[in-house]
Amino acid sequence: MHTGGIAVLALLIVGAVVLALQPGTTEVTVDDSPPVEPPPDGTAVIATLRAPGGLALFGMQIVDPTHTIEVEFLTGPGCSTLLTPGDPWPTSHPECASEVDVAGDVGSLGITDTGRSLVGVTFTLSGACYDLLERGMAWPPNLPECLR
Repeated sequence: MHTGGIAVLALLIVGAVVLALQPGTTEVTVDDSPPVEPPPDGTAVIATLRAPGGLALFGMQIVDPTHTIEVEFLTGPGCSTLLTPGDPWPTSHPECASEVDVAGDVGSLGITDTGRSLVGVTFTLSGACYDLLERGMAWPPNLPECLR
């Protein structure tokens, strides 16, 4: 092989390495829509949808992102002061009794102007279910993709 051929081969290898090591794209979405308000009857609603992570190389999805949602609902007075974000849900505190059938980690907490507690529970779900959801929808939705 001539030195010219070696130089071209070396340039091709360097070019392939540079292309392979380029960072992927990052999409930042700013959601300026109003916050979701859980209904007073204690029904859970989808407050946030997140799909962080994943890996795409040359336009092909290699590792799927983790699909996470947070549902929010109202519970009895005093519940939110007994919890800390990251605590497991459901909890055994009687003040936190709820008809909402969900398991995950406590996310957001608050107290309404009427004194009731606002509880957000975060959990992961399948991508097929995630793709059908929207903020403000009641949880659980009546969708076969979301059945656990």
